[in-house]
Order: sequence, then structure tokens, then C-alpha cells
Amino acid sequence: MAEVTLEFLRDLLKDDYPDVTINSFEGAPGSKRGDNYTSMVYRITIKGTRPGQAGNEPWETSIIYKCLPESIHLREAFKSDELFCNEVAFYNKIWPSLANFQKQWDGVEDPFKSIPKCYLAQSDTVVLKDLKRQGFVMPDRRQGLTIEQAYFVLKHLSQFHALSLAMKYHSPEDFYELLNIKDGISEVFFVSENEEYYKNYYREAIGNAVAMVQEGLEEVEGKDRYLTKFQQFCSENSFFQTMVELVRAQEPLAVICHGDCWTNNFLFRYVDGNIAEMYIVDFQMVRYASPGLDLAYLLYLCLDRQQRRQHLTALLAHYVDEMHLRLLQLSEEDSIFNVSLTRDVLFEMMQEELKRCGRFGLGLALDMYPIMTCDSNEAPNLYQAKENEQKSHQCNKPVWTSNEACKKKMTDLVMELVDNGAL
Repeated sequence: MAEVTLEFLRDLLKDDYPDVTINSFEGAPGSKRGDNYTSMVYRITIKGTRPGQAGNEPWETSIIYKCLPESIHLREAFKSDELFCNEVAFYNKIWPSLANFQKQWDGVEDPFKSIPKCYLAQSDTVVLKDLKRQGFVMPDRRQGLTIEQAYFVLKHLSQFHALSLAMKYHSPEDFYELLNIKDGISEVFFVSENEEYYKNYYREAIGNAVAMVQEGLEEVEGKDRYLTKFQQFCSENSFFQTMVELVRAQEPLAVICHGDCWTNNFLFRYVDGNIAEMYIVDFQMVRYASPGLDLAYLLYLCLDRQQRRQHLTALLAHYVDEMHLRLLQLSEEDSIFNVSLTRDVLFEMMQEELKRCGRFGLGLALDMYPIMTCDSNEAPNLYQAKENEQKSHQCNKPVWTSNEACKKKMTDLVMELVDNGAL
């Protein structure tokens, strides 16, 4: 955070607060250990004065300052530099283009705006509005999402997906320009050239997961069938390439996906105990791919098996209803969304996509379930001093935890995917 100065902050906020004199600032970590892995996040509290009826009055605000980890080895292990390029492309190019496309449609009710204001996005720094100051809170990563939160997220996610799908059909030339290799978005993790780099990482993650599932299935009838299917999916010879295949864009529904749809990237504001607003944050893993990837991430990792058993079909129907409604609002009367890609057709296609992407959710679970359920002291410390840092090959290791919640989640997901034919 050495680059932050009073002059930097004054220049950053001058348009929003032209009458404010900034006098001081103070920074502190903006996330707890275990809540963030690819960047260092600080909350900078800024103090000053502004003119009032009785002279100058005290003034205060805060911003979120994201930067690359100081440890070079952590940056290499978590692909932080590449992820930052994606987020910079999103805030500087992707989101402005999607927002401009949205403005072309006068009849759009409640335009999608659940992305925080970005003051600055460059190769090593992203500065955002601090939503906590407005009363937004992050759910507990170890608790996952409630059903109410899941419905709210799906509504907003569907509208985000609809924006790029509509733009792709109505302004294809402008849309595909967002994906160019120079300043567009790109897949960071699941590309063939990364297979060797992540071989040891996934060998260890798979070993941990198989051991958990094997223990979790001890009293389950037909346990050998579940374990065999899981081990086949986790085969070192095919696992990574399976994930590479799954992230490839599947037409005609491919959209700009958030890419990291887990609990910590959703912020909610409540009024009288009910959700009033939400924001989606952290676009470092944004990708052009099937919307089923975001859905599999959200539904299979942020909800438990009992929640899915009771609500999965209704949640998917809610997502499709909201998505198709927004597509109609972003189209002319004779568009494909009125003629051939109707609500019912879209629902059938999304059912198939979610089933196909179930394996992607399981592949992410190898890595994410331990992250979601671990204690803070089991997670990497991104704020560690440089002199204490490990080498990149030592950093490039999955989180390990032996807690019962992780074992149950992993076992339940394997059984569910085998039972519904997705695995």
C-alpha cells in the first residue's frame, strides 16, 4: 500500500467530493485470513472537512484498495497477475460496454447495476467503493447461502448473464471485441498449458478429497459405486483436461460469466430483516463460457444437499424466468428470444447445461470446499512478511482441512451427482 498518498486519494475522489478537503487516511486489512486468496485487500479510511452552515465540518469516507500480494511466490502460485488483468479488463472495458448496451433499451425496468463503483483499475491496483459503509455485509463463508439469499443472487446473476447474451445477438461485432486477446478477458486457470503446473496441486487436492469421501461413505449402501465414479473423475490422466473442456464456450448460450460465484463475492444489505439490495464483487475470474458454470458453482458449492433437494428445480426456474424476462426487455418483438429461444426452450437447455456442468462444480469442490470450511489459521496468509515467505512451489498447495463439514459436503455432492447421472 506504499503507493497510497494524500495526493493520490485527493485526485481519486475529487469528482465525487469536489468540496471536500482530505487531510488524513489510515489503512487496515479489508478481509480476514481465509476470505481472500489472490490479492491483498485493504480498507482505507479517509478523513477531512467540508463546508457546512457553521463553517468547516468533519467528513469521513472509506474505499477498498486491492493490490497484488507482496510475495512474488504467492503471486505466482495463485496466478494473481493474470487474474488482475482480467479484473482490469472487466472494469475498464467489459462492464462499461455492457452498461452502454443496456442504456440503448429505454423500456428496461430496474437496469442491472449491482456492480460496485470502480475508481481505478490498473495492472496492480483496483480501487472500489466501500459497500460496508452503506450497510452491506458478507455472509459467513462457512455457513454458505440461505435459500432467500440464493434466490436473490440468481435474480441478479440471471440479469448479468442476459446482458451479454442479448448483446451477443444484437451487436455481435461489438460483443466479440470484448474477448480479444489484447485487452479482453481470458481463461486463467483451466487451459491446457497449465496442466503440468497444477499437477502436484490437484494430486494433493484429489488425494485429500478421495480420503474424505471414502470415510464419508463407510456406512452408505452401494459405497463402491460412488467411490469408483469419483475416482474415475479424479483420474490424474484426465481430470485437468476435463475441466479445460468444461470451461470452453458452449453456444448458443455462452455468456460473460462471473467465474467465482461463492459466498464471499456477494454482499447484502438488509432492511427489517429482509434483503433490500445486493452487489456482486470480485471479477478476477470472469470468463466467456456456459452460464451453467456459474450456476454449478453457486448451487453445488454454496448450498447444501438438503437445500438442493428441496429447492433446486424452483431455483433454476426462477433463474430462467428472470433471465428470459430481461432478454425480452433487451430485444425487439421479433427477436430470437420471442420466436425460438422461448422461456420453455431456455429452461430445457439450462437443465441440460447444469447437468453437464455438475462435474465442473465437483472439480471446483476439490479446491473450494476446504477453503469454504477451514479455520482461518489453516488458510494461506497473504499479508505475511516478505522475509517469511515460502517458495512458489510451497505456496502452490491446496488448503487442507479435516473438519466434518468438509467431509459431508464432498461426500454428499459425489452421491448427488452420481444419483442424477451427472457423474
